[in-house]
Amino acid sequence: MIKTTHSSLRLNRSFVRLQSTAALSPQRIGFIGLGHMGSKMVKNLEDDGHKLVIYDLDKDAAERLKSPNVTVAASVPDIAKSCSIVFSMLPNDSIVSKVAVELLDNCNKTSTFTHVSCSTIGPQTSRTLANLYSYSTTFATYIACPVFARPDGIARREAIWVMSGGETSGSTSLINSLPTHASTLAASGVSPTQGKVLAMQLLSKLGRVEDYGPDAGAANVVKLCGNYMIASSIETIGEAMTLAEKYNVNSKQVIQLLTDTIFNCLIYKGYGQRVAQRDHRPGGFGLSLGQKDVCLVSEAAKAADTPMPFLSVLVDRFTSAKAKGRGAMDWSAIGLNIAEDAGLDISKDLARNKEAVEKNITYDSSSNSSSGNSNNNRQRRSK
Repeated sequence: MIKTTHSSLRLNRSFVRLQSTAALSPQRIGFIGLGHMGSKMVKNLEDDGHKLVIYDLDKDAAERLKSPNVTVAASVPDIAKSCSIVFSMLPNDSIVSKVAVELLDNCNKTSTFTHVSCSTIGPQTSRTLANLYSYSTTFATYIACPVFARPDGIARREAIWVMSGGETSGSTSLINSLPTHASTLAASGVSPTQGKVLAMQLLSKLGRVEDYGPDAGAANVVKLCGNYMIASSIETIGEAMTLAEKYNVNSKQVIQLLTDTIFNCLIYKGYGQRVAQRDHRPGGFGLSLGQKDVCLVSEAAKAADTPMPFLSVLVDRFTSAKAKGRGAMDWSAIGLNIAEDAGLDISKDLARNKEAVEKNITYDSSSNSSSGNSNNNRQRRSK
């Protein structure tokens, strides 16, 4: 059984409200990874009055965000040397690990430094990085903080931030700035580092913050559970709508009825619309990232001896869709595979979605954009 490292995990799931707190104020905030999600986070932080130093391998993406309050760094080390807190939104475990190590190697070892990773990665990767930070210097902290939101949800400040790590035993003086969180932390004998308090304050203005305690891997487990459920929902919707079409029943009418009544919720509405309309334009969460995430779920399940029979269906489904060249489409494009397997003609829908990818016609620009899940949709290294 895979256990978290502290019994306070159950106690720390309260929604952290920080509107009345005495705010810590960073001189500059670092940000690495400026894709669909990261760019909107930068804009929101800038709108909140903060100065930022940003970096991405795609220099054009960084230059588009440049302003009097947003400076473009030449490298990851430059950000580490000039900022005490750095957020990153990167596509996979390997890149997160490489950037995290480079930040640690170049940060100021005599003052506090916090790396907040908003990526969807495996729990063991976060635990390894958290240990590396804590062993390297008493002033450095690694915090896992993946997010539930698509880019439009980030822009509207409707994200759900799942945070863990960044706590230490000892003084509870910093807890005074977190009144709703103080009693549970004090009772458990841990207190948040200054970096965690600051991260909570910054992110609480961008949505809802849920704290899962001192185990840096816990937040990633929550994120993988959520992404598995979303992927399962997309598969279910695809199969159901394909069945309707095979009986010459209008799938758009079917999904409208179901999501207006017994499945009236964000995920079924958003992805139901996409699957029924076969609208899989990029701009939200890429299919290749969906494949990466279901594989992460599979790795986590094996490590915990947890059978998840339907998971194998999803792994194969995403692998097949990516092999057919659909990796840059939205991850709801597995619906095309489902229809294809049932003998339905998807040629026109496939051509339309391929054209959207080629011309970068994104769903983000549509007024019908739906929230659900996202990370950094652009498949590139940020280091």
